Amino acid sequence: MDWVSGGLAAACLGTGLLHVLRVALRRRDVAAELSHAAMGLGMAAMLSPLGNPVPGPVWTVVFVLGVVWFGGAVLRSRTFGGDAGHHVVGSGAMLLMLAAGHSAHGRGVAGTLGLASVLALALTGYFAWHALRCADGCRRAEPAPGVVATRTRTLVAPQLAAGAQLVTAATMSVMLLGMV
Repeated sequence: MDWVSGGLAAACLGTGLLHVLRVALRRRDVAAELSHAAMGLGMAAMLSPLGNPVPGPVWTVVFVLGVVWFGGAVLRSRTFGGDAGHHVVGSGAMLLMLAAGHSAHGRGVAGTLGLASVLALALTGYFAWHALRCADGCRRAEPAPGVVATRTRTLVAPQLAAGAQLVTAATMSVMLLGMV
């Protein structure tokens, strides 16, 4: 199963790097793009058969900051729906996997069905649903007449972001299911 973990790690690494590139090109929604980048890079590190180059406490700080930043946005808006709520759930799921000792092969700590397993199962459902939502967002709209496609325009297209988020959501579901 190392080839599956390696393939998923490579896909997550690519999505993480794509979101970093989108930050440089778009310079909008920086916090959200960086959150997606951290999630992709963090999952790549967890799944990598070569090992995690970043210490666990660093990842913990990154995802605690994500919960705090987007949690503040949720509190200010007084609604949990939307992008801020999704980033809170995503950062929380990453913290759950870190706390459960997610290994490089996509398996959490072996044990009985406990609270972490129940949370992992619920989060698996959430990320499977989110993957379906992203798949719907991948449908390419027809370009407006006279608009020429360029590499930069393609990199900042919402369909590409939805495709990258589809990869990370599906991978997150697989990783969380491995904790059950």
